[in-house]
Amino acid sequence: MSLFWVLCACIVGVAVLCLLVPLLRRTPPGTGVQPVSRTAVYRAQVDELGRDFDAGALDPAQRAQELDHLGRRLLDDAAHATAPQAASAAPPRATLLASVLLALLPSAAIVLYLQLGNPMVLWQDDDHADAPQHLASGAQVEAMVTQLAQRLRAQPDDAEGWELLARSYTVLERPADASAAYARAVALQPGDARLRADYADVLASADGGSLQGPARAQIEAALALDPRQPKALALAGSAALQRGDKLEAIARWEQLVAQLPPDSQTAQRIAADLALVRAEVRAGDAPATKAAAPAMATGPGSGATGPDRTAADTTAALSASQVAGRVTLGGVAGRKPGPDEVLFVYARPIDGSRMPLAVLRRKASDLPLDFTLDDSLAMRPDLRLSGHAQVMLQARISASGQAMPQPGDLVGSAGPVAVGSRQVQLVIDGEVPPGDRR
Repeated sequence: MSLFWVLCACIVGVAVLCLLVPLLRRTPPGTGVQPVSRTAVYRAQVDELGRDFDAGALDPAQRAQELDHLGRRLLDDAAHATAPQAASAAPPRATLLASVLLALLPSAAIVLYLQLGNPMVLWQDDDHADAPQHLASGAQVEAMVTQLAQRLRAQPDDAEGWELLARSYTVLERPADASAAYARAVALQPGDARLRADYADVLASADGGSLQGPARAQIEAALALDPRQPKALALAGSAALQRGDKLEAIARWEQLVAQLPPDSQTAQRIAADLALVRAEVRAGDAPATKAAAPAMATGPGSGATGPDRTAADTTAALSASQVAGRVTLGGVAGRKPGPDEVLFVYARPIDGSRMPLAVLRRKASDLPLDFTLDDSLAMRPDLRLSGHAQVMLQARISASGQAMPQPGDLVGSAGPVAVGSRQVQLVIDGEVPPGDRR
């Protein structure tokens, strides 16, 4: 940070120097003829007139006229010769202007940076060497945020300033203050979908994590402005899940995943949440599906032959687009997982892409686990298991529950495996080493 201010001071100093030098510059040397040499010339001319008069070439009247003429020329040249000397000193107006610039230019530069720049980024942990200095940095950030809040009281229509203040309060974990600042920013920029999504997030934090009420109103307003706004879609899915509307949550998160980079951490995290919600939906629908099956088999006239054949064909088609097997914990795993650690089972393309074609989420306590991966577990409509002949399988136990691998996670893999395989053995027998984010 100190290096930044030193560079700024150097730049301002150079700018001030470039402005002051022309104002205070004196007249360059070498202007005009030296007065002493001019006087000698005129003295020689007067002597010549005296000699002409003594020789009788001039009468007294002519001599007086010539002497008067030479005197006038001498006075005129003397006036021109002293003018550059008077101009060599800087005029009072130029000196006054130079003083004003010297006083105002550095101050104006600092004020403009505080208003148009982002001074908070200067306070980084890398600039401090020990814990007390970290605490000092936090106090300085608080002071800068307070100054920004005071400036906004004098300039209440500064929309960007209110947004910066709201984000600053969010970083400082002051959700109530952040909510008030966001409310002002949204009032000044009602058509900004991203700003409304951020406002909804802060409202939820201030309300104990609830995405209903005012937070939900801001989410819906953001999606009305931009149906593809990523943060609004993520919050809409979470809000639907809080209401118990799992189908709505799936629909919102599918919209979000479809526009995220396949290998991004956000996409993988949403994929894990999608897999869990889909599994819960299927588990809840299973009894209804079983109850409906006998009704399909009771057609008039032909017994159950026709409907049973249709069901068998459907089952065969589904089996051809599935991969099923069993996940077990090997004896050479690096550690023993806790029962509440999260178990992920993935199917990925064999070309090395990290975006799963299907993902199943369970708990480590479910091991050994019989699994089935199919298109219902797809993260994106255009990336499905049925579109591939072979896949790579991976199982991972995560203590943190994160979709992205972390050091210490237990992993196992198998493949390439043909889509349609039914008895795949997937053994978790390894550990993600430090620094690996496979």
